[in-house]
Amino acid sequence: MLQPGMRLSGRYRLDGHVGAGGMGEVWRATDEVLGRTVAVKAMLPEVAAQAGFARRFVAEAQAMAGVRHPGVANIHDYGQDAGVTFLVMEFIDGESLAQAVTRAGRIAPPEAMRMVAQAAEALQAVHDAGIVHRDVKPANLLVRRNGDVVLTDFGISRAGDSTGLTVSGAVLGTPTYLSPEQVMGQPATPLSDLYALGVAAYEMLAGRRPFMGDNAYAVALQRVQAPPPPLPGDVPPAVAAVVGRALAVDPGQRWPSASTMAEAARSSAAGAQKQAVVPAAPSPSAHTPWPGSFTAAPKKRPWPLIVAVSVAVIAVLIAGVAVWQLKDPGDSPATGPAAAAGPRVPAHFVKCDQGWCPSEEMCWGGLVGLSGRAEMPRRAQCTQEHYWETFLAIDPPPGALDGNQTDLIKTSPVVGKACTRAAMEARAKDRSQVKGWEVSAWPMQFTGTTDTLVHCIANSGRGEVKASVFGIS
Repeated sequence: MLQPGMRLSGRYRLDGHVGAGGMGEVWRATDEVLGRTVAVKAMLPEVAAQAGFARRFVAEAQAMAGVRHPGVANIHDYGQDAGVTFLVMEFIDGESLAQAVTRAGRIAPPEAMRMVAQAAEALQAVHDAGIVHRDVKPANLLVRRNGDVVLTDFGISRAGDSTGLTVSGAVLGTPTYLSPEQVMGQPATPLSDLYALGVAAYEMLAGRRPFMGDNAYAVALQRVQAPPPPLPGDVPPAVAAVVGRALAVDPGQRWPSASTMAEAARSSAAGAQKQAVVPAAPSPSAHTPWPGSFTAAPKKRPWPLIVAVSVAVIAVLIAGVAVWQLKDPGDSPATGPAAAAGPRVPAHFVKCDQGWCPSEEMCWGGLVGLSGRAEMPRRAQCTQEHYWETFLAIDPPPGALDGNQTDLIKTSPVVGKACTRAAMEARAKDRSQVKGWEVSAWPMQFTGTTDTLVHCIANSGRGEVKASVFGIS
């Protein structure tokens, strides 16, 4: 278990936990040899233990270390110590784009396009090195104190001449930002990165993501069926055109390269410069339509194709390992089916009309599922950074935990009926605080108890938060 004060390779002193990523956790650390602050990314033990991981990880690190661009976080070192496999990277003093969007609500078009242009230029440097990032999202775009954007977290990137840092059978990337081709199980390409950047750009401009749903399956299916909803009407057409083309379902209709997207973004930013303030609540009836040439998918598709897409999406999302966001190493897994006998009122809960309502705040780190089995997430103080919070729990329906435990809202009608957006809003201290939040369900068993419950949990979708938003009973 990593902890403050721990030294890796006798050189890197861990000072504070920064957050969790797709395949590891990140710490702020001090390089005691060179006397500088660095970021240390430690890999998930079960990932690092895979056959051939070290060889592939070194190959990836070497490829990434060769990328020299001001918009790409520098790789300083690689090491293994005390059972920990880690990367040492440049520490970025600032905040993530996810945090910036959460704080601002929306980002004005000129500033948003400036950030998109910088991120695209960084992606071009990465692509020129033969690397596909595969997890571009606001949480992996860091904003320095001077406003410059830096691309980071290459934990699941893939170099063209290597097999890539993957987990066998994994769907890699964050579901919200996956491109349609990745949803369909096809390999990610540089154009997949541009799609993800387009999703991030949409989120900056609209204050919400283009596709919303109660689970990853619903969100994934939307993006292969139709283009996203129009941006708010106060977004200039030239800016909407940049985002619309990036979000084309057909990769061939997207920007041909990251550099061309960067150039278009800068051009649109110059044209939108006079629009410095974005209203917080634009009229829902006023929208900027997507340019017709960028609408790659018609809204209606032949039924057989929809069936084929649905089957493909289900197969991709539930096969192998569902890596969403990472727990801290050392947490024990959720057990399988609930014990047949146990206390009528589970510890930390009280009976309520919907099921079991928390009697105390319950916040959690990231989620990870291994071969369809839900791992117990790290419990976090709600006043500290965390990803998820429990708003309700129910007893596991018979047989629900015998199969895939990582998508219970989809696989169990009982869970799907309990863990809803309406139930989440009803439990919120302030409904406006949870507008646009994601809802999921996860089986958990507290240490020292015999009850496994299915927790209805919610996530802002924009990275970590530092407060409890749900009431307790």
